[in-house]
Amino acid sequence: MSEKQVSDLKRSLVKFNLVELPAIDLDGKIIAGHQRLRVLQLLGRGEEIIEVRIPNRKLTKQEYNQYLLTSNAVHGDWNYDILRDFNTDLLLGIGFSEEELAHLWDDSLEVEDDEFSVEKELKKIRTTNIQPGDMFSLGRHKLICADSTNLNLIKKLVGKERADIIDVDLPYNIGLNYDTGVSGKKNYGGRINDSKTDNEYQIFISKIIASSLTVAKPDCHAFFWCDEKYVGMLQELYRQAGINQKRLCMWLKDNQNPTPQIVFNKVTEFCLYGTRGKPYLSDKIRNLNEILNKEVGTGNQLVDDIMDMLNIWLVKRLPGNQYEHPTEKPPALYEKALRRCSKPGDIALDLCAGSGSLMIACEQIKRTAYLSEIEPIFCQLIINRYEKYANKKAQKIN
Repeated sequence: MSEKQVSDLKRSLVKFNLVELPAIDLDGKIIAGHQRLRVLQLLGRGEEIIEVRIPNRKLTKQEYNQYLLTSNAVHGDWNYDILRDFNTDLLLGIGFSEEELAHLWDDSLEVEDDEFSVEKELKKIRTTNIQPGDMFSLGRHKLICADSTNLNLIKKLVGKERADIIDVDLPYNIGLNYDTGVSGKKNYGGRINDSKTDNEYQIFISKIIASSLTVAKPDCHAFFWCDEKYVGMLQELYRQAGINQKRLCMWLKDNQNPTPQIVFNKVTEFCLYGTRGKPYLSDKIRNLNEILNKEVGTGNQLVDDIMDMLNIWLVKRLPGNQYEHPTEKPPALYEKALRRCSKPGDIALDLCAGSGSLMIACEQIKRTAYLSEIEPIFCQLIINRYEKYANKKAQKIN
């Protein structure tokens, strides 16, 4: 409490005594009224016997937290650093709006590299018992081992829920070997055919888009990654699917792929952004005038605030020898889309989950990821990555 709040509470206790009684659990733990008891001590009344509220049974942890938060919402002030650790559904249940939670958490939470080791994990999971159709709960996230064009399995993943944002890292169809990777020297264990004809690839991508939209809300954001030579194809598929294309975003990587026989080296990857309907969009940053005339950080934080508005994404690329997946993207790459286009608790969908970077980003900024991955070995990789980061065990749920 601030000095003024302490002073005001002192005056209230002197004049009216305890208008709202403190609550104590059966084990003597204070549930509500911490500040009232503290100020009574400041007034020299620490040894006084007072009336309190006591529940008729020992509260569960969830009941304790709910009572604590509900009481504080009515009578107290917030310690926002502590508040961020509470469950999203619990906070929504006591009256916080989704927008308030977005502002609360997005100002303080950020996505960081989870430093998951490729070589160590791949050696551990050269084989797996995971079979197509298996589904897992990873905390609040879900994962299914499935072909992303199999709509029945994708519906099984999502159930009655619907995605708020789609962010799919498509196979690029550039002849990449998903076992040996870009360098041709790795052993990832992938078997995806990345050398389809253009017609086969177009049909394949259109089915993934259709699956994604079927399990998304009528108002949703769509992000699909592709190689530069397929941008035009993806734009046409957006039109056919009823997605309103908004921007072509570019990931500007910190290294390049040398191309001696082509004039310019490649340093970008492309993500086509569009919307269906009128989905939620964060109102925190709207234009350059706003960002330059409001309170923002200095130095690197100021640069980050400005860059959040642009369709060029500057995110450091992992060194090739740290990849857990042949086309892995760092978790931080998903942060801008998640912050601008979703709220805490919203569902982000990726039907080509790869190594699960979207899930790690969602875990860090309190979104929920629903993932589909066709390769059992990469499903096992995602599970291992989650368990290592969250220190929780995944649960098979079918």
